[in-house]
Amino acid sequence: MPPRGLSLPDEVAARVRAGFPVVELRRLAEPGPATEPGRPLLLIDGRGEVVASGLTDPENEVVRVLDREAVESFDLPFFRSRVARALELRRSLGLLGGEAAYRLLNAEGDGLSGFVADAYGPFVVLYVYSRGLINAGRVLAQAIFEVAEPQGIVLKVRPKEARAGKLKHEVLGTSPPEKLLVREGGIPFEVHLLSGLNSGLFTDMREHRNAIGRFVAGRRVLNTFAYTGTISVTAALRGASTVTSVDLSSGVLKWARENFRLSGLDPQEPRFRFETSDVLKFLRAERARKAQYDTVILDPPTYSAARAAGWSMKNDYPDLIALATDLLPRGKSGFLWASANVRGSRSLLRHLEEGLRKRDREARILEIGGLPPDYPTPLAYPDARYLEVCYVEIH
Repeated sequence: MPPRGLSLPDEVAARVRAGFPVVELRRLAEPGPATEPGRPLLLIDGRGEVVASGLTDPENEVVRVLDREAVESFDLPFFRSRVARALELRRSLGLLGGEAAYRLLNAEGDGLSGFVADAYGPFVVLYVYSRGLINAGRVLAQAIFEVAEPQGIVLKVRPKEARAGKLKHEVLGTSPPEKLLVREGGIPFEVHLLSGLNSGLFTDMREHRNAIGRFVAGRRVLNTFAYTGTISVTAALRGASTVTSVDLSSGVLKWARENFRLSGLDPQEPRFRFETSDVLKFLRAERARKAQYDTVILDPPTYSAARAAGWSMKNDYPDLIALATDLLPRGKSGFLWASANVRGSRSLLRHLEEGLRKRDREARILEIGGLPPDYPTPLAYPDARYLEVCYVEIH
């Protein structure tokens, strides 16, 4: 499909020139061809000069900028060059090879807005963020196949409204097994690449898991929203005296127990506890029985409809933080390890300030972190830097 021209208002053209990787349709007086899903576009300023090329994504109400020059076709050679550049960065970071798990393509940070790819050992999962981008996604998948040479690629269409459950997917090459073993810092984890939105291992938290030992060694650890237990396993291997894992889903806690076994840890040991519960209810029950922990880990989802009352990070996180501090001892230091997806929301520090103010606890920030280096983001696009992780000492 040949590209069509789209005229940009001066202020929008200036943003694109400055490196902004998306053009919001609401900023266009006459979107015209931008409303045709997957249409290649030449973005033109008021002087008639091409400032960028991109693809239309009306499902997400944007045009996705893929190049700062005029591109006649987003074809296989175009995508091969992008994949090769992305692969070279990950190679320089020492992430390639064996059973490693890492982010291979990070959307705007790799010049591929609307596309994300994660490598899990010899397999790749490629996410396409709207139905209108599926044809380009198939070409990108072929480019990954030729450049990165995985055994197989699972291509998943992730439309805007898809938040959980199974997604439509296609497989190129060899299909991965239902359960695949990958390693992170030598620690084995089970991942499921063919089902649902998430594989069971969030690679954006890798650096934080690897560094958690200094906050858990010899300590009683509570891991809330434990999911498949990757942080719990790491804490146990790094010397935690006890590890309690809490999640609303019994299914993911069963998965967590298997991750313990993969590392030679017996989940039946008394020092390991798995609780299927709503986290807020669990924290209140632990407070009522005067339970105490030395390190509490808060890694909640942005939203969840699973609870009876629902969950919203924006509205509920301060109360969660306040409840968590009730389980940390007074008179001596305890650690709170908190994370948040701050895209379109306030910062994690604001949540912490409000939550700690509810309990009048003294706190010191020990460390603030974000995305690992295989998640590059454009300097001009702060929305891409969604992850915040904070380590807080509380007295």
